Amino acid sequence: MFVDLMKLSDIAREYGYSFDNLKRYNEMFREKLPDFLEANEKENKDSIRVNTLKITMNELYDRLTEKGFVLSNINDYGFVIEDFNFSISSTEENLLGYFYIQGVSEMCVSSILSPTTNDFVIDMCAAPGGKTTHLSAIMENKGCIYAFDVNKRRLSALKNNISRLGCLNIAVFNLSGEKIKKINEDPDKILLDAPCTGSGVIRKDSLRKSIKSTHDVIFLSEIQKKLLKAGIDKLKSGGTLLYTTCSLEPEENEFVVQWALDCLDIKLLEIDIQINGIPLERGYIDIFGRKLSNEILLCKRTLPHVHNTNGLFMAKISKL
Repeated sequence: MFVDLMKLSDIAREYGYSFDNLKRYNEMFREKLPDFLEANEKENKDSIRVNTLKITMNELYDRLTEKGFVLSNINDYGFVIEDFNFSISSTEENLLGYFYIQGVSEMCVSSILSPTTNDFVIDMCAAPGGKTTHLSAIMENKGCIYAFDVNKRRLSALKNNISRLGCLNIAVFNLSGEKIKKINEDPDKILLDAPCTGSGVIRKDSLRKSIKSTHDVIFLSEIQKKLLKAGIDKLKSGGTLLYTTCSLEPEENEFVVQWALDCLDIKLLEIDIQINGIPLERGYIDIFGRKLSNEILLCKRTLPHVHNTNGLFMAKISKL
């Protein structure tokens, strides 16, 4: 342990974490715990993903800088808003669907799945549609995407974003991802952005420092396993599923993927991407008293104190 339990209690009160949660992060991040805590006190700058179905990066850059926005590039996807005179959401360009307001780490996800213009893709938990509409743009409005979501209230946001961004290859279904077996055709690729505790987005919602419990983590991990099994069962042989969460918790991430490796006919694929020039962190293989297979090192994480982003977990899975 980096910090002894007496000091950890004081630190938990100072930063607003539950003691149990901070104890977990102490074991996970060890000597980097102070960096993690301080990083989560910072707000993310607004960032936007360029909607290439309607505009190029250069064209959008010119339009927004003329309005006084100071922008910096994020890989090939979009921009961070470094300085502004008014909200980016109030612009004509937002209304016209030229961009989608999205976190830096989140906008990297769909490109990792890398669908082609001929693919049949299913997004098992699609609302509000940031990653779904990115898949559509990558596919150049070709191929076909089925977007599932069980939450009717969130479906309206999904439909609005699909319409605003001009995505023509997406069909929306008010279904749980577990109902993927109802689809007749087997998909080439699946995105499973699984429901989770959301502990990776503390920068956006500080309540997540304390409201979740270990019980919540275990409960959600069982849902994640059911969704992952349903996705793998339906996926075409040789197809790819990208499993992702915005949780920091190994039980929702590495442990779920290890379970899948043990129980399903799959293998993990390499994820080769950087954020802000920094490679993604590898998955944990020795944490909370469990030793996992070396293949779990192929899983990747973004972390607030390393990449200056929200915390995400990603595993790229191939069905054998």
